[in-house]
Amino acid sequence: MKKSLSIIIALLAFQFTYGQSAASSISGEVRDAITKQPLPGSNIVIVGTTLGATCDMNGYFVIKNIKIGKYQLKVSSTGYESQTNSDVVIAPNRNLKISFDLKTSAVQMKEIQIMSTYFSHSTESPLSVRTLSPEEIRRSPGSAEDIFRVMQSMPGVATAGGKSAQLIVRGGSPDENRTLLDNIEIYNPIHFARTGESMGIISIVNPALLEKVDFLTGGFPAKYGDKMSSVFEMTLQDGNKELFNTDVNANIAGFGVMVDGPVSENGSAIFSLRRGFFDILTSIMNKPAAPRYYDAVGKLTYNLDSKNRISLVGFYYLDQIDKQGTTKESTSSSKYDYMKRDDYGTAFGINWRSLVSSKAFTLTTLSFTGNGWTTKQGTLTDPALLGEDILENEFSLKSELTYEISKDINIKLGGMYKAIDSHNDSWTPADTLRTGEIKNAATISYNPDMTNKSYLFAQVETKLFPSIQLSAGLRFERFALTNESNLSPRLALTYNLLDNTSLNLAFGKYFQTPASYQISPDVRNLELKSALATHYVAGIEQRISDDTRATIEVYYKELASLFVSPNDTSNLLLNTGSGYAKGIEVSMQKKFNGGVVGSASYSYSISKRRDNASASLYDFEYDRPHIINLIGGMELGDGWQIGAKFQFASGNPYTPVDGVAKKAGQYYLIDGAINSARYPDYHKIDVRVDKQFNFDKWSLTAYLDLWNIYNRDNITSYSFKAGTAGEIITTPRYDFGITPIIGITAKF
Repeated sequence: MKKSLSIIIALLAFQFTYGQSAASSISGEVRDAITKQPLPGSNIVIVGTTLGATCDMNGYFVIKNIKIGKYQLKVSSTGYESQTNSDVVIAPNRNLKISFDLKTSAVQMKEIQIMSTYFSHSTESPLSVRTLSPEEIRRSPGSAEDIFRVMQSMPGVATAGGKSAQLIVRGGSPDENRTLLDNIEIYNPIHFARTGESMGIISIVNPALLEKVDFLTGGFPAKYGDKMSSVFEMTLQDGNKELFNTDVNANIAGFGVMVDGPVSENGSAIFSLRRGFFDILTSIMNKPAAPRYYDAVGKLTYNLDSKNRISLVGFYYLDQIDKQGTTKESTSSSKYDYMKRDDYGTAFGINWRSLVSSKAFTLTTLSFTGNGWTTKQGTLTDPALLGEDILENEFSLKSELTYEISKDINIKLGGMYKAIDSHNDSWTPADTLRTGEIKNAATISYNPDMTNKSYLFAQVETKLFPSIQLSAGLRFERFALTNESNLSPRLALTYNLLDNTSLNLAFGKYFQTPASYQISPDVRNLELKSALATHYVAGIEQRISDDTRATIEVYYKELASLFVSPNDTSNLLLNTGSGYAKGIEVSMQKKFNGGVVGSASYSYSISKRRDNASASLYDFEYDRPHIINLIGGMELGDGWQIGAKFQFASGNPYTPVDGVAKKAGQYYLIDGAINSARYPDYHKIDVRVDKQFNFDKWSLTAYLDLWNIYNRDNITSYSFKAGTAGEIITTPRYDFGITPIIGITAKF
C-alpha cells in the first residue's frame, strides 16, 4: 500500500513540476481506415462554433483555446465519409486527443455534402460488432466505469450478476472469449478471475487509457482465432503531444492515477496505476477474507520518422486473497477456513507500424505474456491440504500486411509464431463428494517441454458491385503439443439495399485449442483436439438518422468436439461433446446528441449441449433465453448528468437435488437431471448521477452509481447439503442488493 502511494505521489509531483500551463485544446490524427496513410488537408470543426483546424502533412491537427464544455467534433476529407464524435468533453487546462480513421466514400471526388456518421462500419466485420468510446464507458449506469460491465448490456451478452464482470456471449462460456490489448493477447483482463472461471470483479484496464473498444460477438474475420465465441479488442490511446494531463480517481473499488503527455519531440506516453480498497472494506466489516489488487498499464509511442511508428505496451496485475476463519476440520474443500491465493499476470510488447508504400502498411508485434496463480487451502491446523502452482509464459511474434490493390479491393496477409512454456503442480486430498462418491487423493506435476502454436491467414475485401461488398478469408492454425492442424474459412457479405439500409451475412469456422489447465490433470488429455464452433449470422441494419440505428440479427452456432468430463472423480477429458446455440437479437442505439443518449435491446436465445452422441441434449449452464437491456441518459445542465439502466435475464439452469440416499449411516444427495431446473429470473434497475465542477485549472467529477435501486433479491446459486435426519438443506446465494458506488475523478 505504502509503495503504491509513493509511486502515485511521485507521478503527481512530476506532472506539477514539468507540466506546462496552457489553455484547453484538442489534438489528433486523421488517417485512411484501410492503409493508415495520413490525410493532409482534412478539415476538423467543432460543431456550433467557429473553431477548427486543418491537418498537416502528417495528418496531425491541433485546435487551441477551447472553452470548457461538451462538444461535437466533425472531420471531413475529399473522397471520404465524414465522421462525427459526439463525446468531446473539454476540461480546464487539458489536451484531449481524438483520432479518426476515415472510410472511402462510395461517391468519389464530387463536391457534394456527404452525411456524417456517428457509427463505424467495417466490411471485414459488417455485423455483430459494437464500438464504444471512453466517455460512453464512463457514463454508463450500473458499471462503476468498468469496461466489461458496460459490455454486459450489449445485445446477446448475458450478465453474470453484479459480483462478476465476465462476459457470457450468445450462450457460450467466459473462457470462449479472446481479449486483446493493442494487438497483444491478454489471458485474464479481470481482477480475481481465473481461466475457466465465471467470476471476476473488475477490469484490470483503466477505461481512461482507451481510445476505443471493439467487441465482436460472432462471425469475426480470419485475423482472429483460437476462441469460439467473441473477440474483445481494446485500443490504448497514444499519449498526447501537447501537454501533460493527470487524472486522479477513487471509488469503493480502489484508487488510481493516470498521467499522459509528451516525452520528447517525437514521443508521448500514457500510464495508469491503481490499488484496490477491497481489503480495507472487508477489514472494516470484520470479514475473514482480505482481497487486494494492484494493476499498472502503460504505453510509450515514438515516431521514428513520418512512415514508421513504434509503441511499447506494458500490462501488469497482482490479486491477493488471505482468508482465515475458525478452525474446522473437514474433508469438503468448500468448507476450508484457510486460504492464501495469489494471481498475477503481465504482458509486454512492442508494436511497429510501417507505411511501406502509399497503398500498404505492416504491423509487427513482438510480445511476452505471463499468467499464473498459486493457492493453498485447508484448515488452520493444516493450511495446505490442497493447493496449486500454475504458470504459463508465452513469447510471440506476429505480423500483418494490409495492401490496397485498388479502391475496390484490399488484402490482408499475416502470421504468428508463439512459444509456450507451461508448468502445473497441484495436490488434492481424498474427498467424499456430496453424492457419496469417493475422489482419491491426487498429485499433479505437469512440466512439459516448451511447445508452440502458429497460424497464417489471408483476407480479401472487394466490392463485387456498387451495392455489394464481400470479405473472404482463410486461416491455418497449428498446435504442436497435440499435433493438430486446422483450416478455418471465413466469409462476410454486405448488400446495401438502400442508402441507409444494409443486409449483412457472415459464416466462419472457429477452433479453440485445449488450455494447459485442461490438459495437465491427466496425461491422456494430450489426446484432446480443438473444440469447434461454426457460425452462421444474418442481420439487417437501418440507419434511422446519422446518430441512431436499428439492427436485427439471427445466428446459429453449431458446436462439435467439445471438452467433456465423463465423471466427477476423474480428471480425464474427452472430445465427445456437441450442441448448438441459436437466437435473435433486436436493438436500437442512439449516440449522444442533443443532450440525450440511449439504447434498447432484446435477445432470445437457446444454448444446448450433449456429452456424447447417444446422450440427450440439455440446457447449457449459461443458457439465458430472454435478455432485455434498456439504457438512457441525458444532460440536465450546469454539469449534471443522469442515466438509468434496466436489465432482465432469464434464470440460468442448474442441476437440482431429487432426494437423499443413506450410505454407511451417512446421508448423501441424489442429483436430478442435469440442468433441469432454473434459478429465478434476474432483474434490476441501476441509476447514475454525475456532477462536474470546473475550476480555473482543474476539474472534479463526482458520481453516485446506485445499483439495484428496488433491492431485488437476485439468486445467483443454491448450495445443497443433506441434514442429519436425511432432509435436504437448501441455501440460496444472492447477488448484491441495493448498492451505492460513490466515485470522484480529478483532472489536472
